[in-house]
Order: sequence, then structure tokens, then C-alpha cells
Amino acid sequence: MKKVLYIMLFLILGMNLTAQSVWDGSREAISSGSGTESDPYLIENAQQLAWLVYTINWDYSRWTEGKYFLLTTDIDLNGNADNQWIPIGAGPSTESHKYFDGVFDGGFHEITGLYIDSNNAVNDNNSMWVSDYVGFFAELGANAQVKNLYLEGLIISIRKSGGFSGKNGIFEYCISDVDIKTSGTQSASAGIAAYGNPTVRFSANLGDIKGKNGVGGIIGMNGHVESCYNMGNITGENVVGGIAGRCADIKNSYNVGEISYFETTNYKGAIVGNKPSGSGIINCHYLEGCIDETNEYGEPQTAEFMRSEAFVSLLNNETDVWVYDEENTNDGYPVFGNVQFGVEEVITEFPDMVMVYPNPVVDNVYVVGDVASCEIYDLVGKCVLSVSKNMEEIRVNDLPSGIYMMRFMTNNGSVVTKKIIKK
Repeated sequence: MKKVLYIMLFLILGMNLTAQSVWDGSREAISSGSGTESDPYLIENAQQLAWLVYTINWDYSRWTEGKYFLLTTDIDLNGNADNQWIPIGAGPSTESHKYFDGVFDGGFHEITGLYIDSNNAVNDNNSMWVSDYVGFFAELGANAQVKNLYLEGLIISIRKSGGFSGKNGIFEYCISDVDIKTSGTQSASAGIAAYGNPTVRFSANLGDIKGKNGVGGIIGMNGHVESCYNMGNITGENVVGGIAGRCADIKNSYNVGEISYFETTNYKGAIVGNKPSGSGIINCHYLEGCIDETNEYGEPQTAEFMRSEAFVSLLNNETDVWVYDEENTNDGYPVFGNVQFGVEEVITEFPDMVMVYPNPVVDNVYVVGDVASCEIYDLVGKCVLSVSKNMEEIRVNDLPSGIYMMRFMTNNGSVVTKKIIKK
């Protein structure tokens, strides 16, 4: 059911259902981009992603600070007990602490097959693993950003563990479908970020999270949450909540996942288990019955109301983040309205009717084919350029760097779409 739900969400977010690059355990240096915002390093396959891990964990110290990275394809990490992912930023700290400190843009792609068991001999014998934090990123810099990414997999650990990050980070439009099982007595656990002072916006957790102390769907211990939701089952022994175990601020968010705890659990809640003095839980709601006993934070709602347009209006709280799930793609619960990226690459019967090059492109796209017109869309579905003459050469130098869809109308009435990367 969870995977079916993810596929529906995947369509909502407009992520591109492209062929995956499967990791075979090897590395390949990133060869495109200079790391600037306008010319990001392009991660074009699984091997280049593995190279990024190696260069951060072993070869260099803090070289990613202020650098931009863009994922251009779906990746299958092909994880199992013998082929595990070493978290980015988990390497030795003989010179200075090494962690990712740049901007990682997932390009609305998916990374699946994440497998980490920090207790497994594969990791115990690997000198690249010394961090106290576990996740796709072991640790992020305070200003490091991760956005526009879906992540799926399994983490087993005694350390502080988050699907995206063990510690810190700024996250936007991140979907975690990572099941997490932690057993350390002080190990915070969460779908997005476990510990530190993370900020999470417009993101969701679908994975089941089980831990000891500081367990939440979005954040484990400390941080800030805005406009997020949790649908995973959350289990904790102490300080456990649907959105966060302990969190400074949560607003405009909701939880429908089940919360389980023990007789000895001191702090538990449908939204947050415990919050610091002076912090705020504003306009947060939870599905009634998702927890047996809760604190005063958040408002219980019926499933019927939470699936209504009235709830969308209440949740928005004078913003335009949420929209009604008209297509029932999220089991009827509100979805992110300002991430209707929805420009999908149409699979046509004759895709070779139109060819474009180079790709990635800097200034001009050259077009080969019997084309009458072209419209170029960004990933939020906005038409940023429309061309109906001089179709052989289309200037895109004024467009910001990123991923775009070119939608061509041929002279015989066919529609062909091509995805391009603008550097």
C-alpha cells in the first residue's frame, strides 16, 4: 500500500519516470559543471554519486562548501547487506570534520534501494565510516540544502538516524520512504533529519520509524518544521511524536500515521512528544485515534474532515501551500499545491521525429525535425518560452540553470517532448 501511495505522490510531484542508473559498487568522477548555481555539478549516474561520497569522506575536507549539485537521473543504489551505502559525510575527521556543505538538488528524481546497517561488518571494517550519525547524508552543514528528492530504503542503526540526514540541513520538497530501525538508547530517529538544528519545509515522511529516544516522522530531536506531513507508523520508547519527537517550532502540518509507545514513555504526542519552552506549535492537526494518549499539542480531526476542502483552507492558514486532493492520489489528504510540477515527458509513438542537441545546453538548442512550434516548460509547469519560427536554433541562454521540458508540435499534428538540462 505504501509503495502504491508513493507512486501516486510521485505523479503529484511531477518527478520524471525515467530509466534508473543502477549502482554496481564502482565510482566515476563527475565530469560536467563547475559547481556554481548557474553551472552546477551534474550527477548523471549512480557511479558519480558514489564518487561524491568518496571525495567527501576520504579525499577532501569541506570542499563542497558553497557548491551546487544537480541530479539528472533516477538512481537505484541496489542495496543489500553486502552492498551498503556509506553515508555522505561519514568519513574520518583527522584534518577537520567532513560533511556535505553545499546545495544538493534532486531534480525531482528518485533514489531507491538505500541500505545501511551501521552494525554490519561491511561498515565496521570500512575506514570511511566513523560518524555518529546515519542517513543518506551522515551530516550536513548548518546551511547545506537538500531539495526536490524522493528517497526510499532501509536503515538499521544504533546511531542517530534520519532518512535524509543524521544531523542538520535545510530541506524542501523532500519525500522520505525510508524505514528506520534504531536501537541505541540515545539515538534520535526521523524520516527527514534526526538531530541538530534542521529546518524542513514542504516535505513528507512515508516510512515506518522505530527508535528509542527522540522519534518523529519529520524530525527526531530539535529543529523547525513548516507545512509537512507524516503518514508513516512511528514507534518510540521516549519522546515520540507524529511530526517530531522534540521540536522548537511546527506550523501548518498534519499527521495521520499511527503512534506507538511503551508504558514507561514519558513524552508522547500525535504531533510532538516534547517541545522547548517558548517554542510554538501552530495550526497542526492529527487524525483522531492515531494515538491512545496524547498531549495538548495539535488538534484532533476526523478522517472525513481531513479529506475535505475545508481542512485544506484551515491548514493553509493564509498561505497557498496546500490543495485539495481532488484525484485521490494521497488517500484524500491534502497535497502540496505549489509543487504541481506536472510536466511529464510524453512517450510518443515516434519519439525520433524530433532530435535536440547539445544536452546539457548552455546557449542554443539545435532542433532536427519537421517542427511547427515549441513551448518550453520549467518544473513547476510554467511555460517560460514559446517559439513558432526559426525552429532550427532556439536560444535558451536567458533561462536559469535547471531541468526543462521542450514540447514540440510537428507539422503533421504530432506532439513530441524532450527533456533538456540548461547549464
